[in-house]
Amino acid sequence: MSSMQSEMISVVDGIAVASLLLWHGVLGVYVTPTVSQGPTSTKLMFTEFRSETYYLGRSVDLTCTNKTWEEMIHTIWKLKTKTVQCTIASTYELNDYDSCIDGKVLKKSPSGGSYLQIPKFSLSDEGIYDCETVYRGGSYSAQIIVSAEVPPRVSTRVEVRGGQREAVCTAAGGKPAASISWRNTWNSSVTQSSIQNSDGSFTVESRFILPDPVSAENLNCTVTHPSWREGNTEAIHTSNLGEPTASFMLQNSVISICSVILLCGLLTACFIVKTSLRKCSYRVRRPVSHVYR
Repeated sequence: MSSMQSEMISVVDGIAVASLLLWHGVLGVYVTPTVSQGPTSTKLMFTEFRSETYYLGRSVDLTCTNKTWEEMIHTIWKLKTKTVQCTIASTYELNDYDSCIDGKVLKKSPSGGSYLQIPKFSLSDEGIYDCETVYRGGSYSAQIIVSAEVPPRVSTRVEVRGGQREAVCTAAGGKPAASISWRNTWNSSVTQSSIQNSDGSFTVESRFILPDPVSAENLNCTVTHPSWREGNTEAIHTSNLGEPTASFMLQNSVISICSVILLCGLLTACFIVKTSLRKCSYRVRRPVSHVYR
């Protein structure tokens, strides 16, 4: 057999294998035929497991392998998200396959690599992304758990519960769950709870019992989350019900002083009016002296 005939057979075999692997990927069979062990023998791919997080609203590029586009025979992405299960595939000299039809697309990087692009990452894009790449000389597969990273909304307040004042610090809607700590100089009990919301985010609430008669104005809670480089420190926002602020106390003092001055003025005015009335009454009731000639 001539060298030209051998090259032609190799090309035909490569196209046939690529077509077979594409349909295997679409049907969910992760098996790679290996010519070196005989035309009918197969072996399972080694799968790498990864977890990646991304910010909402940004463009996300998922990479299966660092092999270049020219080296690849086929690439298959199988997606299992909250809303859909679909497949996106590309293979040598065959039409691309896309059952997702939601904007995700296979692209080529400037260096020649291949990646799956999610144009605008949302909570509905979270899920499991299985990728399979067969290239000249080997194969590779990976399972990537893709999740969103959402910073929490932080709020503080003071409540009265069970006859005790409690400083409350809440970190709502964070993914993953946030952590809360307190900056204080008092030995007081702290209770913390965490619940998972319907969208997969978490709401963490921490309660700090305020000893009497300690004010919460100098108390801070610190919330840490992977989406922040540093912890977010929040002062406790007090309410008039359980914790009057310094400005509120000053306002009350001014009102009290003004009230005392006004009351003193009223009493002084009443005293003056009463004294004047007494003098007038005395003059009216004084008897008239008759002079008899």
